[in-house]
Amino acid sequence: MKILKKVTCLVLTVFLAVGYFPTNSTGAATIAELEAKRKNLAQQTQNARKEIENIKSKQLSVEEEIDSMDKVMNSLQAELDNAQSDLDELTVALNAAEKELEAASAKREEQFRLLGSRMRFLQQKGAAGYLEILLESESFSDLFLRMQYVNDIMSFDKDILDKLQEIQNTIQAKKDEISENHAAQEEVVALQREKVDSMDSLISEKKSLLASYANDAKKQEQLIAANAKADQQVLNLIAQQSGSATPYYTGNGTLGWPVPAKSASSSSLSSGFVKRINPVTGRSESHSGYDIPAPYGSAIVAAEAGKVTYSGWMNGYGYTVVIDHGGGLSTLYGHNSSLVVSKGQMVTRGQTIAKCGSTGISTGNHCHFSVLVNGAYVNPESYLGVKNISY
Repeated sequence: MKILKKVTCLVLTVFLAVGYFPTNSTGAATIAELEAKRKNLAQQTQNARKEIENIKSKQLSVEEEIDSMDKVMNSLQAELDNAQSDLDELTVALNAAEKELEAASAKREEQFRLLGSRMRFLQQKGAAGYLEILLESESFSDLFLRMQYVNDIMSFDKDILDKLQEIQNTIQAKKDEISENHAAQEEVVALQREKVDSMDSLISEKKSLLASYANDAKKQEQLIAANAKADQQVLNLIAQQSGSATPYYTGNGTLGWPVPAKSASSSSLSSGFVKRINPVTGRSESHSGYDIPAPYGSAIVAAEAGKVTYSGWMNGYGYTVVIDHGGGLSTLYGHNSSLVVSKGQMVTRGQTIAKCGSTGISTGNHCHFSVLVNGAYVNPESYLGVKNISY
């Protein structure tokens, strides 16, 4: 419903822009005025199509920027993943160092506790304790050994404590180094994450811009559709007036070329409006129009606006379209591979009405184009502005 309202507004805007209201005292616009309105609509449509092409160019540029940004984003994300992996490894190493330090500290504390126990024992015994050990000696050599033994025990305890302290100091230094590296790596990860987030934000902005371009293109397409509806309305008015009007299509080259795939020139013709030998039957006969060869399936377009009076199979011409342009003027398009308009349909100048083919009595893909005035075939030369050929 919202889209219908928008299109309706566009149609009304178009009508207002081209002055789509009666302009004379009889309450109806003249054919010339209606044609001027159609020309205005065609110009608006052309401008809209150019704007769509401009938008497409901008879209392509933004899409290329997004592709480049995606590549940078992938690189930044890979660097972030690597930095995070290094940080995770440092975290594991730091946790291991903390556990190792705790174990070393516990071992040193245990050794210190044992030494304390011995010290308290000797303190309780006092000098008598040492003396008792020495007096129990059985000889001088035994005395010397006992003295050495007491001294060794005390030295051993001291050495163990010193070594444990050294180990603890080494582990502490290792932990401090890992902790410092861990903190530095956290900063690296944080900085890299900022880069990733910043690039992600830029990509989002570009995608939003791309969406706005798509919306702008849609508006232009709606304008084109509205223009087509307005043009159809004008065509209907022309059709209503053309029955009693003086013929306004004259032999002055005003009709459009029906085969856009080929240039509008005599060199594009394979046969003209002449008496010739029919290439299929071999009989001499009058050829009623221009034969214009073109690739199979290429567009065949209306030479001028009008009403389709025939769309179907016609003996000899195969799939055929006939358009009444008013004022007694009609055009015929034969040998088509397929038809895209129906009888009774109003068409615009340059609108695709069929696809080129070789149906009916034909030796190859081409469009047979005829001009009829009051039902009689006439030379298309003056209507198309393309010189006739003699074969």
